[in-house]
Amino acid sequence: MKSITRGTFHIILLCSLALISIKEAGAADNALIHQQIQQKTAAIYSELVAVRNDLHQHPELSGEEQRTANKIAASLTALGLNVIRDIGGHSVIGVLDSGKPGKSVAWRADIDAIPTAEGVGHNCGHDVHTTIALGMAEVLYSLKSQLTGKLIFVFQPAEETYTGARAMLDEGFLTAVKPDEFYAAHISPMPAGLVASKSGYLYADYRQVNLVFNNVVKPKATIALAKQSIASLQSVAKESPFWNTANLMDPTIGLGHPNTIYQDYVVVENRFNVEQANGVLTVSGYVSASSEALMQTVNKRLRQKIANSEFAASFVEVNNQATQLTYSLQRGNINNAAHFTEQSLQSMAKVYGGSVLKLYGVIPDGRGDDFAYFQQHIPGTYFLLGGSDFSKGIVSMPHAPNFAVDQRVIEFGVNYFSSLLVERLHTH
Repeated sequence: MKSITRGTFHIILLCSLALISIKEAGAADNALIHQQIQQKTAAIYSELVAVRNDLHQHPELSGEEQRTANKIAASLTALGLNVIRDIGGHSVIGVLDSGKPGKSVAWRADIDAIPTAEGVGHNCGHDVHTTIALGMAEVLYSLKSQLTGKLIFVFQPAEETYTGARAMLDEGFLTAVKPDEFYAAHISPMPAGLVASKSGYLYADYRQVNLVFNNVVKPKATIALAKQSIASLQSVAKESPFWNTANLMDPTIGLGHPNTIYQDYVVVENRFNVEQANGVLTVSGYVSASSEALMQTVNKRLRQKIANSEFAASFVEVNNQATQLTYSLQRGNINNAAHFTEQSLQSMAKVYGGSVLKLYGVIPDGRGDDFAYFQQHIPGTYFLLGGSDFSKGIVSMPHAPNFAVDQRVIEFGVNYFSSLLVERLHTH
């Protein structure tokens, strides 16, 4: 999980959301196979913990995941899956072909680690993601005779640099395998045993907005105008309960309520960059929006603000051309397909009950995941999976220096998402 900002909001507060009741409808009747999934997962749990511990002790940065990839490939080959390697970096793809006609459904796990104060570490939980996916492959391979179609397990490198997914797509991922649906999950600070998602954006769209002016003769006034223009984009009042992070968990206005205040917003960070060189002045700000439609209004609103300012005439006279507006740090944003997301939440809730949360708001803290680039080609859903045990001081906040995981999340993840893939294979 790539985090561009730190601590503006804390997803940890999701842990106190009330459990959301999800209508038990639309899932296939696979009670026996779900029971078998749970039995098999319990039987290999200690082995999976050992796998996670090994990965945790040997973290590798983005682009350097050779040992991790070798271990994954060896595990998948030993199971009997068809293994494809090194598309767009140190990727590994395992294909479980049931031999019977049906859909192709894919699951992604990211495998890279991050730089830490001590060197390199899995302070984002990708070692857990990898272990869960390996567990899913083993469990579902043991049930191959009961499956239809294909399951595709994608172990993606370089998520933290936001480059791995695009590299895989650029180097032939969709030629090697073409899933009909694609799913993924990321550790979150919710308690271990909870899984959550929603249709559409899960994280706010986050961009750096650059206003560029040429031949500036009044730099101070221009800078002031540019900053004020960007700041004016914000739609949330200073006195709003939006800014109190405790309200993320509020039962009436938080992320778990249909009328949450964490939707339909544009937020501007209180920081700006100013650069001047060769008569060109660039003022940059950082903007988050809860929907693509709102982000698309940013350009128009900024241009109107400048055109209607008291400096407009001098801009025209000095520039003799239109003011420029560009974006940097523009990135793909997680955008869950509505139909698949609703069905997925319903089917998991039917099997695992109140452990499944349906969210409504959009998380406003600048996080993201390059799984978004896969979603631009293949529909599916990205989930949040709780990994905390607050009674033991274990808090699974990605990128936090004290990041830790309740290892029971491995068993929860293998169960939930193995059941999900079975349901997706059998849902038409």
